Parts: sequence; structure tokens; C-alpha cells
Amino acid sequence: MNASNQSRDIVAIGAPNGGGAALAYLVAHFPPDLEASVFVVLHATPESPILLADILNAPGRMRAAPAMNGEAIEHRRIYVAADGRHLLIRDGKVHLSDNETEYPHRPSIDLLFTSAAAAFSGRVLGILLLHAREDGVAGLQAIRAAGGRTITHRNEAMPNELKNPETRQALADHHIKLDEIAPRVLAYVSGTTESI
Repeated sequence: MNASNQSRDIVAIGAPNGGGAALAYLVAHFPPDLEASVFVVLHATPESPILLADILNAPGRMRAAPAMNGEAIEHRRIYVAADGRHLLIRDGKVHLSDNETEYPHRPSIDLLFTSAAAAFSGRVLGILLLHAREDGVAGLQAIRAAGGRTITHRNEAMPNELKNPETRQALADHHIKLDEIAPRVLAYVSGTTESI
């Protein structure tokens, strides 16, 4: 299978504080037998921790659980960043870190995206919900540079800089509404969507 039509079986999703509802909506549309590994970072403040795995877990959905340091990466699973630790992918395993202090958010969307790109290059599909402008953009660029694909969420609250079509095109392969993202993910994972 060549790079132009390879499947994307590493799905990395980032959302800013307040993006929990959009994230829950998105993963609710992933079938439980999705042949992909899904990694999720949602910003939360230390004063307002979010039990994200509990929110995403529901009967008939992909299994979501807090990521465990050193565990192997498997398909049909959602790995959730928890306990305020960065979620990274290295050597085919999940890693949790407290060390990257230069990133303003913990967990960091950029760190998840860049580690996924370094580990899996063109197999990665990166999704940025609600345009967390301060975290995630550099990670999307890393995914694209490694040959992966990127999606940004088109919504009413998007930053002014993303209202420019040229800016959006430089950042993402698709800039689409929330209800259009899951079908695009399923097409990429199955390998039925052609490269752009």
C-alpha cells in the first residue's frame, strides 16, 4: 500500500477547555470495532478535573480508558490523557510524562500530535476541535510534515486567523463541521479516502 492511499490507524484528537461535549459527540460516532488506535487530549484546569474516560465510555462504543504508562498500543481502543500528565507515543507504546514543563497546558495537544507524527508518520490523522489556538497548531503542522492528514473543526467560535481560507489550507486537509468529522475519520481508517 503506498503512502497516497494508506489507511490512517493512529487517530490523535485534541480539544481545548470547554471542548468536552464536541469530543464526546465525535467519539460516539466511532464504531466499537474501528481498526484504529485513538488518543485524546482535553484541556482541563487543575481546579476542574474532568473524568474524561467515564464521559467517553458507553455501551456499544469504543472502549475508552485512562492511558497507562508503558502499555502497548492496540486498535479498537481510546487512550485518554489523565491526571494532568502529557500523553505521548513512542516505540509503539503509550508514555505519560510530567517533564515537558515548557508547554503551557498539561496535557498538551502539541506534544501528543508531534509524538504521534514522529512515531507513525503517514499513518496519523490529527484532529483539532474548537481551535485551541494556543496549543495544537504546531502539532498539526508536524503531522502534515510527516505525511499524515489533519482536520480542523469549523465552528462559529473559530479564531479570526482561521477565517482566512489560505490560512486554513496551510493548517489542515479538511476544515469541516463537527458532524462531518466522524465519517471522514472512518473513510481514512478504511483507506477509502484518497490523499489530498
